[in-house]
Amino acid sequence: YTAYMKIAEGCDHTCSFCIIPKIRGTFRSRGIQSLVKEARILAAQGVREITLVCQDTTSYGIDLNIQNGLAHLLEALAGVEELRWIRFLYVYPNMISDRLIDVVSSYDRICKYIDMPLQHASRNVLAGMKRGSNGDAFLRLLERIRATIPGVMLRTSFIVGFPGETESDFRELCGFVEAAKFDWMGVFRYSDVDNASSFALDQKV
Repeated sequence: YTAYMKIAEGCDHTCSFCIIPKIRGTFRSRGIQSLVKEARILAAQGVREITLVCQDTTSYGIDLNIQNGLAHLLEALAGVEELRWIRFLYVYPNMISDRLIDVVSSYDRICKYIDMPLQHASRNVLAGMKRGSNGDAFLRLLERIRATIPGVMLRTSFIVGFPGETESDFRELCGFVEAAKFDWMGVFRYSDVDNASSFALDQKV
């Protein structure tokens, strides 16, 4: 049996196309002990796999003043012996710490699977999304993850056609995908939403 556990509500993103804060409100984490208690109840009912979900699991615990909150939560859940697998969705690259990578590597119950929606590889497009970073930084992160977690499976997703994306930006993304060698990947075409900040951007593709 598999169960999903929601570890936080809302969203703390500042990305220009994210409308979730307007719908769900600010980011609110559940307490670690509450989540461990729920996991024990589920395990007693026969659940053997749990998936932790929220808009950004790597932000878990920030509102509770817990540093490396997701790593602490995963460690606590790994102590529930009846569970066989623990996985989590989704993590964002600027919030992935060495501590989190080490915890995923250290516990057999934590699935060696990371779903990290990068959205793009071009510095220009990522800046337009108010995400920052670039493809080279992502490649260094992926190298660190693979070196620490042998056999890790990596999934990502991208948005193409974001306002202002040039042919050069798109080619850069394609080159990044070839270099990154993801196990799974989803690609989505940008869609205008009139209550998102990106709706007002020029240079629509």
